[in-house]
Amino acid sequence: MLKQSINLVPTRPDLYKSKLVFYLFLASLGMFFIASLITYLVIRQHAFNPIPDAVPGSFLTQGPDVYQPLRLPTSFWVSSAILVLVSIFMQRACWLVHRERQDDFRLWLMISLVAAIAFVLIQMFGLNDLLSQHFSQPDGSMKVYGMSFTLSLIHALHVLGGMIFLGFIIYQAYRDRYDHERHWAVDHCASYWHFLDVVWACMLITFIVTQ
Repeated sequence: MLKQSINLVPTRPDLYKSKLVFYLFLASLGMFFIASLITYLVIRQHAFNPIPDAVPGSFLTQGPDVYQPLRLPTSFWVSSAILVLVSIFMQRACWLVHRERQDDFRLWLMISLVAAIAFVLIQMFGLNDLLSQHFSQPDGSMKVYGMSFTLSLIHALHVLGGMIFLGFIIYQAYRDRYDHERHWAVDHCASYWHFLDVVWACMLITFIVTQ
C-alpha cells in the first residue's frame, strides 16, 4: 500500500511537463480569443460607417452600414459576478486541499460547480437577447450583435469545458486522489477558471469601449 501511494505522487519532471503542456494550452486559447476580438473590432469599425448626406455636416440615418450602438444584456453583469465567484471558490478549494481539509475541499468544489451551472443558465438569457437583437434588423445593420453573440457563445462553450474538467476533479476528489502532495490537477483547474475570468473581462471591456 505504501509503495502504491508513493507511485501515485508525480515526480518533479512530470509536474514540470504537465505544467508546460497546460500553460501552452492556455496560451493557444488566449491567442484564439485575441484573434477573435481583433475580428470583432474590424467588424465593429465597419459597422461604424455613417453615410454622408447632401447637407454638409449631416449624415443619413438609414442604410446597412449605419452605426448601431451595442446594448449589453443586463444578465451579462450578473453572470460576470458569478464567474468571478467560481474563480474565488476554486482558489479556496486549492487552499483547502493543500492543508488536507478534505471535507471542506470537496464542499467548495461542489459549490464551484453549482456556481458554474448558474453562470451558464444566466448567460443563456443574455445570449438569447443578443440573438434577438441581431435578427431584429433584416438589412443586416445589427450584425455587431451577431458577432457579440458568437464571441459570448464561444466563451460559454469553454465554460462548459471547464465544468467537465471540474466534474472530473470532483469525481477524483471523492476517490481520495488529492492531498497536500497530489493537487496539481486541482491547481490547473483553478487556473483554467482564472483564465476564463480574464478572457471574459477582456471581452466585456472590448464591448464597452467600442459600444
